[in-house]
Amino acid sequence: MNFKGEIIAYHGWGFDRNFWKNWQSILLANFQFKAYDRGYFQDKNCPKFEDTNLNKIIFAHSFGLHLCPLEQIKQANILILFNSFDEFHPENDKQRKRSKYALKLMINEFRNNPKTVLASFYKKCYYPFSSIEPNYKNANWEKLEQDLNLLDTSRLDINILKKIPKIYIIYGSKDRIYIASYSQKFHKKLSQNSEYYEIKDAGHALPFTDTKSCLTIVNQALGEIDNYGIH
Repeated sequence: MNFKGEIIAYHGWGFDRNFWKNWQSILLANFQFKAYDRGYFQDKNCPKFEDTNLNKIIFAHSFGLHLCPLEQIKQANILILFNSFDEFHPENDKQRKRSKYALKLMINEFRNNPKTVLASFYKKCYYPFSSIEPNYKNANWEKLEQDLNLLDTSRLDINILKKIPKIYIIYGSKDRIYIASYSQKFHKKLSQNSEYYEIKDAGHALPFTDTKSCLTIVNQALGEIDNYGIH
């Protein structure tokens, strides 16, 4: 098969590479698909772009964009974001203070009751659908806590993102983790090189719960890659 591009997919906080388990089989056939794993519940996996002659596409869900190495972001022809952000906390001082306080409470509670916090997080992520049953058997609680703290401080350079030829932002209208208005401001900061799509009645975990709706947008993006990638 003559491949047209490589895709590396990054899950967000509290998930693993199984978050993308259906995507390999439903994507356009001429794209290689690789899934990153932070190592929260299983072995860490850090795939790289390997073929210099192929287009390079990054999928990133939520905090997954911040887990992606900057050198990979700089290589990308297309970036497809699912409920993601350049910074978790809003810029408005009052909203930022409220957001930071809520995350601080979550971090403090996580230290004492990590299973309860993770279960509550999944419930919000999968809303308005039923949550998954968490598997705590091999959970790396230390890494999960470290990344919650990283979420509080991590901020991507918007100028680096602007250099990517094309960015697609896909947002779930019922996201209970990241508010729609913040996502729209993120889109405006990226300006001309980004497109914004809102999926009605979808939540934070939309690549998993609303795969079909996301796939329509993703296949459109991949079908247009010759406009932004390697010809």
